[in-house]
Amino acid sequence: MRAYLPVTRPQLAALHEHGSLPGPLRGCVVDPAWRAGAPEVDEEEWEYEAQGSAAQALPDATGFVLAVDVERPAAAPDDGWVEVPGPVARRDVAAVLDAELAWFGVQELDALLGA
Repeated sequence: MRAYLPVTRPQLAALHEHGSLPGPLRGCVVDPAWRAGAPEVDEEEWEYEAQGSAAQALPDATGFVLAVDVERPAAAPDDGWVEVPGPVARRDVAAVLDAELAWFGVQELDALLGA
């Protein structure tokens, strides 16, 4: 299951420097309730909705959203949010999104952080 984790710039820098972030971290996922409410919506639209929800949880426009594949939670979330126990390793991050949902590869962390 893909989770979208809102993180601050300092958290992203820590992920880049140390190779992982300690948990727990909250992430937005496409949950069964969302799907049941509009079964005609395709997977790409659901993922965009989860990305947007995670971006809205950012404290400001300097934050990021990590796209991370996680194991399915034992209990299905009822609001689209799950707790990811961590640690979240850099190698498990599929992509980094900025606050406007532009996608970046993990190899672009230096540029994103202005290093």
